[in-house]
Amino acid sequence: MITIGTVSYTLSEVIALIKASPDTVWYKTYPNYLLKIDGSGSASFPTLPDLILRLAGYVMGEPKDDQLKLARYRGNGPEKNSAMALNPVAHDKVKADDVEAITNLMATGDTGKGITNKSPHMTDPETGRPKGHNITVSEFYVNGADGRRATKRTEGLKVTFYYSKSHHYNTYEYARLT
Repeated sequence: MITIGTVSYTLSEVIALIKASPDTVWYKTYPNYLLKIDGSGSASFPTLPDLILRLAGYVMGEPKDDQLKLARYRGNGPEKNSAMALNPVAHDKVKADDVEAITNLMATGDTGKGITNKSPHMTDPETGRPKGHNITVSEFYVNGADGRRATKRTEGLKVTFYYSKSHHYNTYEYARLT
């Protein structure tokens, strides 16, 4: 999680903030560097421009003419099915049959009204990687075992929800719900 001012944001929320920021250039490697910042222990910034300056510093410091060094410098980015890589989805824009169930899940954080089978989940929907020790993730069935999936992520006091419009071959999409 990254703190800007006094507000904590998930990495996908920070990406949305940066992309919506006027006069800010988006670099495709920013997610890699957000992961570095998040893992560094110094993920607190007074303002969004301060964070953007740090990200720009990483881009400007990229090794030139050595692809192996560049790959190590950037590190692994988020998985393509993660909230960091996918666009967020409004909770009332999910599959029509799921709107009531998702709305209820986001209001209560638990099963009921089309949401069943709350179980632990080992993947962090923000990154698509194994979850960290300070993150709790739960998976829910949306309108049955053969249907879609919803995921609840808790880090500290921050709770976020994610939606996967399919679950074929035990795969997920982790679009952050807004």
